[in-house]
Amino acid sequence: MSTTTAYSLRRRLVWLLTSTVAAIWLLSVLVVYQRAHHEADELLDNQLTQVGETLLAIVAGGEVEHFVKELHEHARRYPVPIAFEIWHAEDGRTQRLVTSPGHAGFETTMAAGFSENPHQGERWRFYAVQDDDAEYRVVVGQAHAARERLAREIGLSLLLPAMLALPLMALAVWWVVSRALRPVDAVAQQVGALDAQALAPLDEAVPLPSEIVPLRTALNALIRRVAEAFDNERRFTADAAHELRTPLAALKVQAQVAMRAQADDSRQHALVQVIAGVDRMTHLVEQLLTLARVDPARQDIAPQSLDPAALIAEVCNEMRPQAQRQGQSLNVDAALGCTIAVAPAWLQIALRNLVDNALRYAGEGARIEVRLVPTASGCALSVADDGPGVVSELRTRLTARFVRGETEGEGCGLGLSIVARIAALSHARLKLDDGLPRADGGCGFAATLHFSHAPGRA
Repeated sequence: MSTTTAYSLRRRLVWLLTSTVAAIWLLSVLVVYQRAHHEADELLDNQLTQVGETLLAIVAGGEVEHFVKELHEHARRYPVPIAFEIWHAEDGRTQRLVTSPGHAGFETTMAAGFSENPHQGERWRFYAVQDDDAEYRVVVGQAHAARERLAREIGLSLLLPAMLALPLMALAVWWVVSRALRPVDAVAQQVGALDAQALAPLDEAVPLPSEIVPLRTALNALIRRVAEAFDNERRFTADAAHELRTPLAALKVQAQVAMRAQADDSRQHALVQVIAGVDRMTHLVEQLLTLARVDPARQDIAPQSLDPAALIAEVCNEMRPQAQRQGQSLNVDAALGCTIAVAPAWLQIALRNLVDNALRYAGEGARIEVRLVPTASGCALSVADDGPGVVSELRTRLTARFVRGETEGEGCGLGLSIVARIAALSHARLKLDDGLPRADGGCGFAATLHFSHAPGRA
């Protein structure tokens, strides 16, 4: 038998929520990093433009010597992250005037505007500008590493707090999930505290989240069904024990009479009574087994589309000899073309019980009619007799186990209970009503099964 490993819903929710938040956070950091890199490029490009234009204005104003002196003094105290050089063109010759401290010269063929070129083994971004007379030319550059460093610092400034906050966030998620799952734990405790011998539904007055209420409702419905099944089984066992006790005692008495009888006639009469008691016991056991077979919890026979006319005739032909021995007439009127959805085995058991019930209780010389007629919604199968009948107040109780009518008979009180169970399985309706009219003006007893049309039939 295969077994599945149980998993913790709490741990799974914490892991999923924390992982999802962390993934979204990392994705946000990546997007922010890309955006920061772009903003840094624009910011530093503007800075290169401003520096280049400022340097060009200074040298064009004739303040080169003073600027160079101030620049070197400033560079010693505050290193400048931007490199530059200034060129001067005169009489067709180009001369480098100034180079920023700590940097070698740039390429002389650099085009005006922004460009990217290798310099000192790294990738640099340059900006070149010259005055209107093309006399002075300024080239400003910055290593891409500085831009990467700035964007990385921005990204890390966002990522580090997230990494530090992630454990705290996991604890917070664990606490929130634990509080959210408390109702589930409460329901589990209530279910665990149920007494198998006295099942009771869970307390529906306890407030629960709307997502868990259907679970409790389903559990309560299951508990009620199981409790009802247990009650039925206990009642059935008690009733069966009671019904079996009386015929067993009678059998014992008749066997003792046969043992003590001196005359052959007395002994023969006692043995006949023993055989009759065994027959009644056999019938009772068969009915008990049949009732167990039609238990809805053990339903394993699928209904099928069926015209029951032939099956009705077959069952009645089997039981006609019993009717003839008792001087009874068993007439059948089964209309062809009535198609219903029912398992043939269930219909056979139900009809046999209805006819057997009529043969046992209608009395000698009774008239019994079995009819199958079409109705507006389907078909009706009825078994009616002109026997003593059953008062209307008692009819509603006849489908309970071991309940008999007022007429003395050899039945055990399970026939109509079996029929009612089969009707429930077949989605049919059992109706108990007046039967055939008698000569004294009274009516016998009738049991009718109302079946709906089989699916696909109008």
